[in-house]
Amino acid sequence: MITIRTIEYYDCISSTNDHLKELLKLSIPPKLPCLIVARRQTAGRGRGNKEWWSGEGALLMSLGLELAALSLKRTDLSLFSLAAGLAALKTIRNRLPKKNITGLHLPNDVYVDGKKIAGILIESPTPQHLVLGVGINVNNRLNDIPPEFRTEFQNKPITSFIEILNEITDISGLIIDFLVMLSGEINRITVEPLEIVREAEKYAVGNVVR
Repeated sequence: MITIRTIEYYDCISSTNDHLKELLKLSIPPKLPCLIVARRQTAGRGRGNKEWWSGEGALLMSLGLELAALSLKRTDLSLFSLAAGLAALKTIRNRLPKKNITGLHLPNDVYVDGKKIAGILIESPTPQHLVLGVGINVNNRLNDIPPEFRTEFQNKPITSFIEILNEITDISGLIIDFLVMLSGEINRITVEPLEIVREAEKYAVGNVVR
């Protein structure tokens, strides 16, 4: 199990990933693993520096990790990306009805019934560190999307826990579930790396079946 040694919570922050990267540059960086959680972001990012909208009620967090402490090498980064995606997928799938089809848009974005529910951004600010950013639509409603984002999401539909379940989901519990699942998936990287690849392909959007 990943044991968090430093945790920070913000009511509002520009980007949890950017903040964590700045902390790692300090002469005395935080003890790792470090978890940054925010209620709202003003400059969230997806892959390729794409802007990431996240309404209030979403799970927004970044996890700072040290490769050596996880018994990983930089050559394991692609497997880590798949492992993080599988951890998010399994965490989400375990909380939804079995009728909902949950899949991966490879390498690590999670979709439910063809709609995006979670995005992951992994960055490596130093040779020995990883920053894992996770955004999951939990209690944020889609009608809260600002006008400037609506055109984009018309072509890329999204969903959230509250839209599917019509009830509030405990975000703290979701974070704990994800950390437990991520710990297990990271352990598999050195034990059964090919199985991680096979499982990611199995859950790839278009391959997964009900």
